[in-house]
Amino acid sequence: MSSSKNRPLPQSLGLPFTGADSHAHLDDERLLPDLSGMLERAAESGVSLIVHMFLQHERYAANRNRILDAAAALPKAPDICFARGLHPEDVLRADEEEWERLVDAVKNDPLIRAVGEIGLDYHYEEGYSPSALQEPWFRRQLRLAKELDMPVVIHSRDAWDKVFAILDEEGMRDRPLLWHCFGGDETRARQIMERGWHIAFGGAATFKANGETRAALHAVLPERLMLETDCPYLAPMPWRGKTNEPALTVFTAQCLAEELGVSVESLWTLAGENARRFFGMPVGGSASAER
Repeated sequence: MSSSKNRPLPQSLGLPFTGADSHAHLDDERLLPDLSGMLERAAESGVSLIVHMFLQHERYAANRNRILDAAAALPKAPDICFARGLHPEDVLRADEEEWERLVDAVKNDPLIRAVGEIGLDYHYEEGYSPSALQEPWFRRQLRLAKELDMPVVIHSRDAWDKVFAILDEEGMRDRPLLWHCFGGDETRARQIMERGWHIAFGGAATFKANGETRAALHAVLPERLMLETDCPYLAPMPWRGKTNEPALTVFTAQCLAEELGVSVESLWTLAGENARRFFGMPVGGSASAER
């Protein structure tokens, strides 16, 4: 990652080591080759926690320890914890063996702090998991999270009303639930707040055309707000179009703070502490700050 006239480095904001990226895909092929460098840049930019989404057993088995070892080898690195779930896209290939491995991991890995990302995706019409297959897997995973009293991370694309309906039917109101990559308006934000859930804003909220999403911030209770990258996707302005990584969370924080009329530092720390509480990680500093 190199700076340019139009793309300042995330370290240049000088934010404290109190932030969190609540949704990352560190095992993507675009990120793994520079895993140590990426984690180092995150720490230098103030990211004290990264929540990584493991969506397939194969990738979980191959990369869990690789990610942890990379962080442990650095003098200063973010804390790492995981979510594990079957993404709507992946249920097309899911079978009972995959399910049993998911359940085993969620029950026995202390660093898996949530079931996710799970939900519905109706954006694609061809070559994707049919809705008739997505919905039962979604319900099955919600029931697992309830059984284990674990938080849930939701993926919803072009499926607002159906996702709300299923969550209501499965008794998820007032349970720990995070709406990942929120892209709705104030009405949708209020529907989420009314149910006692949390919202994470990512890089797309910084795009010029997404004014409604930024305006929705005003309906979000401060204690329910989080930041995320969804890296390697959806890099925020001014890095839009480039490979996203946890360090770039700072630019989303900067944009949202301007919308709310608060300091970047206060929003950064607030969202970071919210993420730590939600995922059951220590609040008040990274356990990995000095190794």
